Amino acid sequence: MRIAVFLFFCVTSLLSGQNLVPNPSFENIKDSINVISKSSFHFSNKIYDWYSINDATPDILSSLFYYGYISTPLAKSGNRMAGIISQHSSGLGKNRWGEYLCVLLNDRLVPNKTYYIEYWIRRAVCINPERNIDNNMNPYFGMFFYLDSLHLDGQKIVKSKSLIKNTTEFDRVKMIEAKPQVEGSPNVLLSDQNWIKISNYFTPKDEYNKMCLGQFWEEIETNQVLEEYYLIDDILIEELFDFDLLINNTKLSVGTIVPLKNVEFNSGNTELSNINSLNQLNKLVLYLKENSNIKIRVNGHTDNVGSKESNFKLSKERAKFIAKYII
Repeated sequence: MRIAVFLFFCVTSLLSGQNLVPNPSFENIKDSINVISKSSFHFSNKIYDWYSINDATPDILSSLFYYGYISTPLAKSGNRMAGIISQHSSGLGKNRWGEYLCVLLNDRLVPNKTYYIEYWIRRAVCINPERNIDNNMNPYFGMFFYLDSLHLDGQKIVKSKSLIKNTTEFDRVKMIEAKPQVEGSPNVLLSDQNWIKISNYFTPKDEYNKMCLGQFWEEIETNQVLEEYYLIDDILIEELFDFDLLINNTKLSVGTIVPLKNVEFNSGNTELSNINSLNQLNKLVLYLKENSNIKIRVNGHTDNVGSKESNFKLSKERAKFIAKYII
């Protein structure tokens, strides 16, 4: 399948990226870390910025932490990391619950802007040899973005027990049935030997200010989800400001918008204003040759000087110029 990537060119200057995730490496803690979380309240009182969306109990762990059935490695960076159970089943396998890492972002994700997303993951060592097995990352593990409150199928997810009536204890910790907008990779083999980087690009269609990381699921995929205890560290979400910042071997999803901010035109026409603009287009041509599965659509725009009609005509002419040059 060919991937459609939308490229926009404009004349604003290149900006440096900023991580939109506060406390991304879980180093900023409120209290000492010596036990696993006993409740979602206990978890939020151990760490700044992070919280649990349900009443399950994600953990903040230190390097070489040991508790009963697991032991942890060195953190990817610093001395701390987070731990979450991807799923658990009991009885006939229908009771599935999950732990989630949730955070209010430093700034909102804006529709039609593209963001680079990265986190590091591995599994802990399980002292039970039968359970200490490497497995591929579960499907539907990933990031779910939302605005203010998490609503799924018309139901608001609340974590306060006082707000949930006529529910069992399981209902307050069950796995969230949804498809994350940014999934991991089911082809990635996770082990207890090394950290694995998961990266992706995401162009939201809506505005979001919160992120939830963990194991989601859908009814038809239930049997594909294995129980795992994942360790997470160094979470990064930053805006992609320019084509030059694209990272090789990172997936571009259909509809990803990539700015061409170093392609500049002389005012009022379709002539490139400098040699750097030509160099940028040549880089794009080389990128497309090396990634033959990608197809692009070029969109152009102008500043607000002049009439709307003339600017619309000029933006189309500039886009045609770029497309012809690439061809």
